Amino acid sequence: MPTATRKTELSPLEAIVVEQALGAEALRNTRDGVLARIQQLTKERQKLYAKSGAHPLLAPAYGPRIRALGVEIEMLWELLRRQRASRRVQMERALHVTGESDDNEQREQREEHGDTDAA
Repeated sequence: MPTATRKTELSPLEAIVVEQALGAEALRNTRDGVLARIQQLTKERQKLYAKSGAHPLLAPAYGPRIRALGVEIEMLWELLRRQRASRRVQMERALHVTGESDDNEQREQREEHGDTDAA
């Protein structure tokens, strides 16, 4: 019975295609996505820092908003990282690439069922 070979890496051509697709997606994201929101909040935070530096007596008034912006920016960066990772996984699945951890899980499942000669 022939066994299917498993890819654990993208070929150089596939890697280029994936990177270009992710790059195009990132450009769209800078216009109207999560990254655009991050940039907007970062600009607001920079303005508040500048105001607090120019008027030290008013600095405590800006503190809560600056901290809130920092928290929101961090949450948005985490969301963006998860979105990008998810998209990359989708592309790798479409190209039939499996990671070594996936191979190990499948091997363990076969061993549990007593099917040790399958590769």
